[in-house]
Amino acid sequence: MTFARSAVRAIASVLLLAAALLAVPLAAAQSAAAQGPRNEKEAAVCRHVLGTFLGFAGRHATEACAVQPEDAATR
Repeated sequence: MTFARSAVRAIASVLLLAAALLAVPLAAAQSAAAQGPRNEKEAAVCRHVLGTFLGFAGRHATEACAVQPEDAATR
């Protein structure tokens, strides 16, 4: 096997592992993304996803992941 094939296989393995690791937090954030986080746990997941995977941090992540009031969900 050539070095190029080995490198391609290694990169593919890393990408598959990264996709598997991303699937869990993104699935957990799905409900929070629909209408905004409904509780502090969903808000924490939202901040984690925005900060870690998308590069948002600080005030922007805090504003985007603010817990929505109960009456906002019925609109």
